[in-house]
Amino acid sequence: MSSPTILEKQIIATIVYYDILNYPLTSFEIFLYLINVETQHCCVSTHGSNNRQHSDRSFSEIVDLLGSSEFLKENLGQKLGFYFLKDRVNIVQQRLDRKKIWDDKWKKSKKIFWIMQIIPFTKLVMGSGSFSLGNTRKDSDVDLMIVAKWGRIWTVRTFFTLLTSLLRVKRHKDKTEDMICLNHYITDRSLRIPFESLYTAQLYYHILSIYNSDEDRKLFLKFQKENEWMKEYLENYEFSELEGLRSIKRSKILLFISKLFEFILSGKIGDYFEKKMSEIQTNRIKKDPLNSKKGGRITISDTQLEFHPDSHESHIIPDFNQKMRELGIPEFANQKDSGLNV
Repeated sequence: MSSPTILEKQIIATIVYYDILNYPLTSFEIFLYLINVETQHCCVSTHGSNNRQHSDRSFSEIVDLLGSSEFLKENLGQKLGFYFLKDRVNIVQQRLDRKKIWDDKWKKSKKIFWIMQIIPFTKLVMGSGSFSLGNTRKDSDVDLMIVAKWGRIWTVRTFFTLLTSLLRVKRHKDKTEDMICLNHYITDRSLRIPFESLYTAQLYYHILSIYNSDEDRKLFLKFQKENEWMKEYLENYEFSELEGLRSIKRSKILLFISKLFEFILSGKIGDYFEKKMSEIQTNRIKKDPLNSKKGGRITISDTQLEFHPDSHESHIIPDFNQKMRELGIPEFANQKDSGLNV
């Protein structure tokens, strides 16, 4: 058998990554999530209109290779239009089952998302993690990334914590099923995620906007533009601009109440409240022993609050590298994490 081409290696690498997540892929998903050869320093690609034409050709090439490549047939299985590593056919039914679980979680979460519109200074709410991928277990929580107005990140966190606690949906320790996990806050002036890796690129590629107003869509698009570094890891990153299939219409009544809160907490009163919340919460976070736990990351600043003390990245990246070496593709096995505690 002749040596596999770069595109064949990319296809295998992409399926390997999602195999670690127990998530088989369709041919179109392989195309969407295709790991960029730039990440492997094999070659340099260009972006823009010419790149989109190249991507169009890549999809047809992927389909052709999935049907004709001996290298891929030797290493992959296929069922119901999903592709997976050999002897991993069981994850097809698992994906279908988890999609049903996700449908149920979305229905339950919609009520909470609707109420969240009342929180002032909230510019954008995005689903992330297994929730945005649609790969949730029954005991999974609902990960959210919140975009706050510049200068009000601590105020926004205070209100989200208070509201989810009152509604008894805030994740707490081992209580996770259908709970809301508020693990990441950024601001509308600090949309760029500074932690770059294959893991974070694949993670934030799938992020989805919870609401569908014009303002939400504009800021969500800006978030995608600010994070074009993902192109280094995802060959077809520009297709992330495709809108998600589900979102919630904004309520004018709740928007009015939110604006009323913003009026009250503007100016010096709001500045004082923001400062006090910053001091209280920063002290509490720094005292938490999870702050320095290995294999995770806690970020505390006025532009970003990130709480991932047990990041899945700590095992996904090593597992990916090991599997690529086992498959005889060591040049793809050089991935590093995004800067976790060691």
